[in-house]
Amino acid sequence: MRTLDITALRSLTAVSSFAGVGRAAQALHLSQPTVSGHLRRLEAELGTPLVHRMGRSIAFTSAGEELVRRAHRLLAAHDDAVDAVTTQARDELVVASSDLAAAPLLRVAAGALQERFPGRPVRFRFHRSERLKDFVHRRAADVVIGFTDLGPDAVVLGHAELGWFAADTAEPVPQERLVLFTRPCGLRDAVEDAVSGTAARTTREALDLAGVLAAVRSGAGITALPLSERVEAGLRRVAGPAPLPTLGLSAMVSPRLGPAAAPVLEALRAHTREQARMGTAPQ
Repeated sequence: MRTLDITALRSLTAVSSFAGVGRAAQALHLSQPTVSGHLRRLEAELGTPLVHRMGRSIAFTSAGEELVRRAHRLLAAHDDAVDAVTTQARDELVVASSDLAAAPLLRVAAGALQERFPGRPVRFRFHRSERLKDFVHRRAADVVIGFTDLGPDAVVLGHAELGWFAADTAEPVPQERLVLFTRPCGLRDAVEDAVSGTAARTTREALDLAGVLAAVRSGAGITALPLSERVEAGLRRVAGPAPLPTLGLSAMVSPRLGPAAAPVLEALRAHTREQARMGTAPQ
């Protein structure tokens, strides 16, 4: 009987969320060969390719896209089951984040935690905005980061500018065709508000960042993403159908960290201030 390894599935969803093995490895604090090995383990178990390389980036095969969609649900069910019958492992630190949060910011969070709690493992859980709010409500994570209002105890780290992106090809892409994340999604809400009154309409939806990027690269439409110091491979900035707003980037640090809570939050603030000074998002 074929079985799927939970650890390998976590690497798969991280690769999807961060749209690359390198960035997923950095966020998970694993080596790139380890994450690549997890993908190969899944491919060997299932007997089918899940990814193929596009220069420095990767793309998912149709089987890979299907597994990513199911992996999100499997991991959520797995973690919910564990949470329901156990308490969080005493030595485990949890960072819950939107998959749009920049990998460097997550590395800052993990680094600040490891500096103050050396030897304790840090686990990432990637969820949509509404689920992040649930983490805050249940105090189920030590650090929560997302492009959403996380509640009265959260702190706004900064604001991310958004830009329109299309496939980097010679073929023109109709700018009234939008590729957006499935609901609920704060980014989608902001984009739809921005294009209200224009001819732009959502023509393709995707569950995660990898799905959005794959659809845009295929010429299915254009999308809006937070600006960063690098443009995703296969994409180019375009004017788009309407000006875009900024998204607030918020964080919540659990009081269960004790005296370490304030310096962890300050490390996140310092990183976003430096990004703003350098002219990159978030700012």
